[in-house]
Amino acid sequence: MSNRRGKAYFETSPAAPPPLTVETQRVARFEEVDSLHVVWHGRYPSYFEDGRAAFGGKYSFGYMDMYNAGFLAPIYQLHFDYHTPIVFPEEFRIITRAIWSDAARLNFEYELRGPAERLIATGYSVQLLTDLNFNLLVLIPQYLERFRNLWKEGKLHG
Repeated sequence: MSNRRGKAYFETSPAAPPPLTVETQRVARFEEVDSLHVVWHGRYPSYFEDGRAAFGGKYSFGYMDMYNAGFLAPIYQLHFDYHTPIVFPEEFRIITRAIWSDAARLNFEYELRGPAERLIATGYSVQLLTDLNFNLLVLIPQYLERFRNLWKEGKLHG
């Protein structure tokens, strides 16, 4: 996935495992649009969140899984590149990809696609890891380490 300039959002080493991907279907709801029937740009963070939640469901790596394992993953960076608008009541797909990182963080890329594969938006998020008291973690928690090992071994399937 790339930004408007055609560059990848995240660079990974050749040894990194391929991204983990999940797709989610959505429909633009009336409450999300302005008087021109265009989805307000401030709704896009919730679409990216829908993608992250679907990722957590597919790979058993959701927010409550992390919480129960003793850590959190708050958003550190969130970026969007808008390409074309979503209009009411358009159907669209949210494609979410987890991108490998050797650091104690989670990198996600997002792509919103409308009918006929029309590109709506791309973007990314970076989530840093904290303990339950919001202290930054520099070591990877055991739960994430097990998940990463399964990812490296190609054992994560949806």
